[in-house]
Amino acid sequence: MAVRGWCLVGLLALSVSAVAAERPIGSPEPVLEPSKLALIPEAVRLQVAAGQIPGAIVLVARNDKVVFVEARGVAHPGGQQPLTADQIFGAGSLTKAVTAVAVMMLVEDGRLGLDEPVSRYIPEFGGTKQVRVLEPGSPPPPFSALPGPVPPKASWGEPRYSLQPANRPVTLRMLLNHTSGMQIYGVDNASPRHGPGDTLATFVPNLAAAPLEFQPGSRWAYSNSIGYEVLARVVEVAAGMDFRRFLQERLFAPLGMTETDFGVKRALVARGLPFMPGFPPPIAEDTVYFSGSAGLWTTVGDWSLFARMLAHDGSFYGRQFLKPETLRQMAADQIGPLTMQGYPFLGLPTEGLSFGLGLMSVANPEVAGTRLPAGSFGWNGDGTRLFWVVPGERLAIVSFVPLVGSQAAPLQRSLEAIVMAATVGSSPPPAGPGPPSVVSSQGRSGHKDLY
Repeated sequence: MAVRGWCLVGLLALSVSAVAAERPIGSPEPVLEPSKLALIPEAVRLQVAAGQIPGAIVLVARNDKVVFVEARGVAHPGGQQPLTADQIFGAGSLTKAVTAVAVMMLVEDGRLGLDEPVSRYIPEFGGTKQVRVLEPGSPPPPFSALPGPVPPKASWGEPRYSLQPANRPVTLRMLLNHTSGMQIYGVDNASPRHGPGDTLATFVPNLAAAPLEFQPGSRWAYSNSIGYEVLARVVEVAAGMDFRRFLQERLFAPLGMTETDFGVKRALVARGLPFMPGFPPPIAEDTVYFSGSAGLWTTVGDWSLFARMLAHDGSFYGRQFLKPETLRQMAADQIGPLTMQGYPFLGLPTEGLSFGLGLMSVANPEVAGTRLPAGSFGWNGDGTRLFWVVPGERLAIVSFVPLVGSQAAPLQRSLEAIVMAATVGSSPPPAGPGPPSVVSSQGRSGHKDLY
């Protein structure tokens, strides 16, 4: 049983927050071509029928209005539970985009500097860092999706490293754009893992002793589990409050993201999806470690509010969250001649992409294999949670699939093509944002941090 998107459109005037409820929604002209958007359910159906994915939730918003939202398929591979539009997913690495926004808010406040060393905020990172280099003739390290000790899995033996001093300190900018050398995806770098009672304050200083994987600033390699933990702790130090409270006060509450937290709120646990078998949703009220890399749990509707804020130059609900020039800096190429590499879940040829400050951008659509125009930006969580912003069109696309891996990539490319085709001949963006529409999950029934 699918949740029909066109039925949900009738609910768009409902609110996820008291603030939004006070903003009546009129009857605007269509802002995307409905006949083209009607192809989205068929695209999802085909992928489900082929066994590529169990289901998907897709939301499209333009000009402050949600113009399409639908859940189709089932919540678990091989299961019978229908996927519903209000279900709560582990956001995975989508969390990093929120962490990046938090950092840039404090940069605007004058409390952080992008080119300042991490040690200014976390003294344990002072002194000269060590960079480990694989010795000539050494066997390669075994694959490791998470940091921490990995037993040898190959017959060729243990990798052998030599250590060299880092030629420059790690800065906040390097952490944001994944050029720090601190823990890269797929390689065990001897970093510790946080324990059940750890907080960012107790855990992050322990990371200072781990060696870097390359000289800071010399290459791009995705730090899936460590770099953004350090950034989250920097936010805490600079803001004088824990990371969760900062996000609630500065971002989630003002945007109306009432169902986004570090875990699933106890009252909403029935709507939470396991991240994967054996990884049930954590309870938000019991969580004390606020992972800046992959700790958030959210709904498609909630995440669309964050994406729509970015689509409106950092402004939403009449509040400026980020200055337009700050957002442009985040989306602009920050890695120059370096190329994105080493993270297979994107499902896109990285030669056509660039990376900014916590956000990935389309540099060359033809090379990247997408119909999105150059300058579109967003990020991907686990390969199956994806959001895109097309700033010139004030357009946001959010899609969640209950899997981990690159299986959703064919659907994601189809969605991008369909939505961009729907913009042809549609209403142009207005000069400024008007009252936003929202998706409500009130009264409707209805994954851990790995990447």
